[in-house]
Amino acid sequence: MRFLPLLFALSLTLAASPKEINSFNGKFVQTIIDDNGKKIVYSGELWASKPQNALWVYQKPIQKSVYINAQKITVIEPSIEQVTLRTLDEEIDFLQIIQKAKKVDNEKYSATVKGQTYTVTFKNDLLNSISYTDGYDNRVTILFNNPTQNKPIDSGKFKPSIPSEYDIIKG
Repeated sequence: MRFLPLLFALSLTLAASPKEINSFNGKFVQTIIDDNGKKIVYSGELWASKPQNALWVYQKPIQKSVYINAQKITVIEPSIEQVTLRTLDEEIDFLQIIQKAKKVDNEKYSATVKGQTYTVTFKNDLLNSISYTDGYDNRVTILFNNPTQNKPIDSGKFKPSIPSEYDIIKG
């Protein structure tokens, strides 16, 4: 299963209705089920803020940090002392996805952006989960625990610090 492309898509979806989310932080559990029923579960913490900043810190089953700043992506993998630098081909403002979401019921919203349909749910007006089927037919669900919204996040949080001894791969 390839989870890096879906990270990008998820980073693009991290704001939610009530539509006025300027920042978000929460622990997450990301479950991916492929078309054969194989399941993998990741956990970690996410920080996101306008305009297009996100930091996914994966803690289990692997440790890695994924920084997304507008169209730049930096993946730092301590276990292999490697950094991957990439650019996104298409810019999608994740806040716009939520702004386009239509209310399905009291807690559920749905948005289709560039052919991808996302289901976003809330509990007590806080982002609770995001789910979708990715381009590899994987069913992806991200559940957030103890989320906070619209609390200031220091912009330095989104600036990767690359150890000098790590290999850098540009892709």
